[in-house]
Amino acid sequence: MNKTWVRYSLGLSALVMASSAQAATVTINGVVINLCTLTPVSGTMVVDTAGTTMTTESGTGAAPATLSVVATGAAPTLTFTAPVLSGPASGATTEIRYTGSSANQGYTSAGSSASTSLIDLVTIHARVQSSTGFPSGSYAVTTTVTCGQS
Repeated sequence: MNKTWVRYSLGLSALVMASSAQAATVTINGVVINLCTLTPVSGTMVVDTAGTTMTTESGTGAAPATLSVVATGAAPTLTFTAPVLSGPASGATTEIRYTGSSANQGYTSAGSSASTSLIDLVTIHARVQSSTGFPSGSYAVTTTVTCGQS
C-alpha cells in the first residue's frame, strides 16, 4: 500500500472527528407567581380566677389560635385588623398578640402588620379585660388577616 494514501486516510479521519463536535445553548425558564395561602385554626379563651380577664394564655382549656402561612414568590406581609370582641360584655379592652418565625407583635388593640417567612406558623393570643367582669354568654375575638406580597 502506498504510504501517502495511509497518511491521507489518517488525516481525513482526524478531520472528520474534529468537525463532528457541536455547541448548543441550553435555556431553562421559570415563572414565579406570588401566592399566599392562610389556614387558620381557632383558639379558646378562659376567664381568669379574678373574673376580669379572659385570655388564651392561661387557665384550663385555654389555647391560642394558629395561622399557617404558605407562600411562593416575594416574602409576605401579614396585616391584622384591630381585634373585635363579640359577646355580652361592654366596655372591655380587647387585644391580640402574635408570634411567628419573624412576625412578632406584643399585645395591641390596634391593627398591625409584620413580615413573615414563605412558610410559617403564626401563634395568635387574645386577651380581653373588663373591670366589671363578664356576664354569662358566648364570646369571640376576631381579627381579619390578609397576606400581601410585592
